[in-house]
Amino acid sequence: MSAEKAKESTGGVAYEVILKPASNYTPHKPGSPPKETRSLTQEAIADKLKKAQERRESLETQRLEQLQKERERAQQVLQKAQEENNTFSKSTKEKLRRSLELNKENREAQIKALQDRLREHRKKVSDACKNSEMVSKDLEEKINQKFEKYDQNRRAQMQLLLDRLREHDKHIKEVNNACETMYKTSGEKIGEKVFQKMDSAIKNREGVIKAIQDRLQEHEKRIEEVRKNKLSVHEDDDSYECVVDNS
Repeated sequence: MSAEKAKESTGGVAYEVILKPASNYTPHKPGSPPKETRSLTQEAIADKLKKAQERRESLETQRLEQLQKERERAQQVLQKAQEENNTFSKSTKEKLRRSLELNKENREAQIKALQDRLREHRKKVSDACKNSEMVSKDLEEKINQKFEKYDQNRRAQMQLLLDRLREHDKHIKEVNNACETMYKTSGEKIGEKVFQKMDSAIKNREGVIKAIQDRLQEHEKRIEEVRKNKLSVHEDDDSYECVVDNS
């Protein structure tokens, strides 16, 4: 094989390679040595059988050892899986126990907070009811004081009116006596006129007294109704507040 001078080519260098022409020469190959023929004796056959048996036993032993190793590996894998399962089970149980304890603590805290709120609410309701009772008693006392004062004023007015009526009766009696005296001295006509005027005055006085008494009774009746309405409205408001607070 030879190479000529290098030639320039696009993008690189080109060479021409000339191979040696083929020849008919073949190298000599050495032959295999002749096999020696051995005569198989009984001992050789027995020896071969023994070696074959040993090889079979060795292979069987190797297979048994391999199976034992595989069994041991399987047992190790199974034991490891059981250990991992036990570990996972213990970890899960521990997490569940902690979660239950935490939930129990939270529930107890919520129950305690709710009980505290209920106690506070009951206290507020009790205070509100007590204050309402105090206000109701104060209002009742004020109303009673007002009515006592009004009753005293009414009695004073009635006493004043009775005094005026007594004075009026006294005046009428005096006028009547004077008229009788005039009747005796002046004659029957003047006496009849005077008696007619007196009778009319007495009737008018009685009508005025009756009208005053009727107005006083009506006024007392209205005052009593107003007092009862105020007390009932106040009691209803107090009971409604207590019911609302309790609910």
